[in-house]
Amino acid sequence: MNELENVLLSIPEDVATLQLPDVGLRNHYQNEQDRVYILDTAIDDTTLELVKYIIRCNKEDAGKPVEERKRILIMIDSPGGSVEVLSALIGAIKVSKTPVWTCCYCTAYSAAADLLSCGHKRFALPMTSMMFHAGSACYMGSQNDIDKAKKYYDSMGKRVTDEVNARTNFDSKFLKKLKTDDMYMNEEDALKYGVIDEIITDLDTLY
Repeated sequence: MNELENVLLSIPEDVATLQLPDVGLRNHYQNEQDRVYILDTAIDDTTLELVKYIIRCNKEDAGKPVEERKRILIMIDSPGGSVEVLSALIGAIKVSKTPVWTCCYCTAYSAAADLLSCGHKRFALPMTSMMFHAGSACYMGSQNDIDKAKKYYDSMGKRVTDEVNARTNFDSKFLKKLKTDDMYMNEEDALKYGVIDEIITDLDTLY
C-alpha cells in the first residue's frame, strides 16, 4: 500500500463523502460579498437582476453617507441587447446613492457601451474595445401598430442617447457618423471621448 492510499484511508467517512462547492456558485457568492456584478452576456430580461441588486444595495446602505458606501462594480463584456432593459439600468444608476462603477474588461458593444458610459465612475482595462451605433429594431403587425411601435422606440432610444451624450465628449462629426455607421473604439479612444474616466493600470483601483 502506497503513501497516498494510506492518506485516503485515514480520512473520516463523513469528510470523504463531502462534495466540494461548485466553483461557479462559489465565485458568485464571493462577487456578491465584494459587490461585483459580472455582465458577460447579452443585455436581456435576466439582466434586470442587476436593477434589483442596485436597489438592494441601496436598501442595505440606507442612512450611510455616500462616501461611506461600498461601491457596486459592473464588469462588462457584452454584445449589447435590449433598449428597455438598458433604460431601466440607466435609471437605477441615476437614482442610486450607492456608487455604481462600470468597467469594460473585454468588449462593450451597442447597449453595453451605453451602460459603460453611464456609470458614476467608468473604467476600461487595456486592450479592450467598445462600439456605439444608432441601434436596430424589427417591427411586426399592422401598419398602424408598426408606426406606433417605431415612434415609441425612437423616443426611448433618444432618451438613452441623451443620457450617453450628457456623459461623453462626442463631437458633431462623431454624432453624424453614428447615425449610419458602427463606431468602434479602443480604450484610448474611449478615454478621449469621455466614455470612460480611467484606463486601469493597477487592478487595486477597482477593489
